[in-house]
Amino acid sequence: MLQPNCRLCGSPSAERFTARVLAKYDVHYFECQGCGSLQTEPPSWLSEAYSHHLSALDTGAAQRNLSNAAATLAAARVLGATDVLDLGGGDGLLCRLLRDYGLNAFVQDKFATATYSQGYTEPDFARPALVTAFEVFEHFAEPQQELAAIFALGADSILASTEIYTGQDAQWWYLTPESGQHIFFYTRRALAAIAATHGYRTRFPGRYIFFSRSDRRPAAGERWLTPLLSGKSVRLLRAILQLRPAPGVDRDFLAQRRRQH
Repeated sequence: MLQPNCRLCGSPSAERFTARVLAKYDVHYFECQGCGSLQTEPPSWLSEAYSHHLSALDTGAAQRNLSNAAATLAAARVLGATDVLDLGGGDGLLCRLLRDYGLNAFVQDKFATATYSQGYTEPDFARPALVTAFEVFEHFAEPQQELAAIFALGADSILASTEIYTGQDAQWWYLTPESGQHIFFYTRRALAAIAATHGYRTRFPGRYIFFSRSDRRPAAGERWLTPLLSGKSVRLLRAILQLRPAPGVDRDFLAQRRRQH
């Protein structure tokens, strides 16, 4: 196979390894010689990959939403953000949790139906204060264009997550070739470079990626993001949220259920 140019930065790439995708396709993976990212060959199998619901394989989705809700609520609090757009939000569970805790959250996902957040797929604001994109970037077939579309929203801040590529081989669990949906894997420098192109600073607090607009002074509480989004802090925040009812939940109903049990 010809060595394709990187779909993010356009630099030449070199083949790293092959893996069997969807248990039937022998797919070549290439490492960019410029930004260092790893990517599959042009993904001709995507329509087939998305014909199956990811939840059949992604058994940790619900637990991850709880952690991401804690992280988003913490970030929104220190940033003073209320209007939130969750991109690639799947069934809308995260959006529902954020709304229950008082954020004006909406969800969009071209591959899923927002079952938990019906009625909250069309934002009532012109520009989000905070965009979230958890486990989304690795699904981009054309990351240069798709990331540009996210930055073009003009959000003050973007909070995202994806596993960072640092030279892993064909045994890397994050490739998930059985799903066929993970097709692009970024280095830190690749993410920082594309963000800078669109006028955003980049930080890597904990297992998250945080982008903020370069043309604005950092929010007063932004310095707290790194400790707040560390693994231990997110687990603690999640535990605190689960111990007390959300403001959007009917407390009388919860009390009645406790008496019944």
